[in-house]
Amino acid sequence: MPEFPGLGQNPPSPDDPLERLYYLHDGMGVIGPIKGLKLKEMIESGAVGRGSNVNLVGAPNWTPITEFAPFAGFFKSGEAGPDYGAPRPAAAPGPGNFASFWIRLGAHIIDNVLTLLLLTVAALIFSIVIVAIHGDGAEEWARANANIIGVIEFVPIIAYYAYFSAGPWQATPGKRICGIYVIRTNGARLDAPFGALRYLTYFLSALPLGLGFLMPLWTKERKALHDIVCGTRVVYGRL
Repeated sequence: MPEFPGLGQNPPSPDDPLERLYYLHDGMGVIGPIKGLKLKEMIESGAVGRGSNVNLVGAPNWTPITEFAPFAGFFKSGEAGPDYGAPRPAAAPGPGNFASFWIRLGAHIIDNVLTLLLLTVAALIFSIVIVAIHGDGAEEWARANANIIGVIEFVPIIAYYAYFSAGPWQATPGKRICGIYVIRTNGARLDAPFGALRYLTYFLSALPLGLGFLMPLWTKERKALHDIVCGTRVVYGRL
């Protein structure tokens, strides 16, 4: 049986666990995200064995499914179910859980519009501050420090992706509107530094000719290059 961090430590119990999303490790690999109600049906049909591990999307640790309430109660008494190393059940969800290229493109366009507005406001505020400090010499100061200004104006965009990726939505406003969100490959939530790092790796996806952004068209889990580098997935749903 493979080792997982934190086994035996149940993630926070949701108010309606059958409506939440989970990952299942059946010995062959990770299945999901999958809704709790579907996981219940898989357990009751015998497709999920007692040796499997489950992880609530956004929680940091895996837990043996027999120790995770309420799923433990769905196993029939005296039935062991399939072995831990059994083949992945046919009832497992397919690639439809992962956000398509087109829905991701729509979210990206919305975020670009919003960050452009944010950048415009930030640049305006910064210009007012510079004029207040340097007066008539503000234009000359700005020319002499153009690189510094460029970096400073870039900060609000990084903060945008860091804040929303680590927030309760686990999604930027564009992704939220399009009904998708971001998680790490192991099901854990992103924190703010990781959200900022994931945004910075967009530049890898942009080279050459934006090929990395097109990769969801053919990759198995519809991952862009920055998802592969950072170990993240973009999936349908709202947290």
